[in-house]
Amino acid sequence: MKFHVKTTDFQKAISAVEGVVTVREIKSALSNIKVEVEDSKVFLSATDLEISIKTSVQCKTFKTGTGSIPAKKLSNIIKTINFQDTSIETTKDSEDGDRTIITDSEGKIDFKMTINGIDSEDIQTIPKINPEDTFEIPCTTFSEMIKKTSYSVAQEDTRFVFNGLYVVTDKHKIIIVGTDGRRLTKVEREINNHLPFEKGVIIPHKAINEILRIIDSNDSGSVALINNQIYVKVKDVELLCKLIDGNYPDYEAVIPKDTSNQVRIPKDQFAIALRQALIAAEEPSKQVRLEFSENLVTLSSATPGATEAKISLSIDYNGDEVMIAFKGEYLTDIVKSIHDPEMILEFKSSTSPVIFKDPSDPQYIAVVMPMKL
Repeated sequence: MKFHVKTTDFQKAISAVEGVVTVREIKSALSNIKVEVEDSKVFLSATDLEISIKTSVQCKTFKTGTGSIPAKKLSNIIKTINFQDTSIETTKDSEDGDRTIITDSEGKIDFKMTINGIDSEDIQTIPKINPEDTFEIPCTTFSEMIKKTSYSVAQEDTRFVFNGLYVVTDKHKIIIVGTDGRRLTKVEREINNHLPFEKGVIIPHKAINEILRIIDSNDSGSVALINNQIYVKVKDVELLCKLIDGNYPDYEAVIPKDTSNQVRIPKDQFAIALRQALIAAEEPSKQVRLEFSENLVTLSSATPGATEAKISLSIDYNGDEVMIAFKGEYLTDIVKSIHDPEMILEFKSSTSPVIFKDPSDPQYIAVVMPMKL
């Protein structure tokens, strides 16, 4: 294959796919980008066997074909190029796989870089998807929902279903839930179009990060379920990812129904007090205690023998005195996801789950299990 491409466009395309490349070995299907040239487009794709990403840019084609180039080396080379248009030519080498030569397409700059890659046929990424099998997805809504829930997803829990976001549709409503077993966040939104999530799917956290990168700042895209995989396309970027098998827990059963206390706390004041308390909090949990007393909430933390913090805020509260301990990170994540000037806390005791709500978003709820005092 041989083609000329605008350097900045090619660099953006590489950035779009190299996020799934994690293996350092150069001669591996997991560390190479597959390059395919058809008509006036060049397609770039990469995979880690769980997630595949594919994108395309316009190019001037001299010879169609496919090739493979080590992702990190290609990215580093293109970032350092100081000419506007790049020429890329790949030939097959019976012993070394694919050999790619990169030069200035106009020949004004004396630059030549040669890279060896594996046989491009060894890289299997995203096949052609029939547009009739896809459904339109509201990117803005989906992106906002992911941001409000993804922080609760576990990273490497042995209970695999906790390592992803649960997405389910109910008629004209979409629900996204994240939990790591100690906290849970749920958000619902009304939608006008059909989405294929009636039975519920669990999307791995790594794929969620890539999907968010694709859909963020876009209005619409398309989605499909194909052989227990989720397919997402926005503009020229496609993603295909394996879903997590398993039964997601009954998240509604986790949400307390009998909280006896409700308080409203100024969010910005609470955020400042929380940052101050975290300075003194002991690693690794960074525990912060919330003590509720008459018209006050006091945030306290300590590292024995080193630092101690205590900050009080005025609130409207006339219940029993209660002290509840939280992992500091959990509180920080919730504060970031609430956009109202106030945040609502509902609780029963120092050991029962605590509910956090956003007054301006009644379809959002977060539940956190307290730490032991």
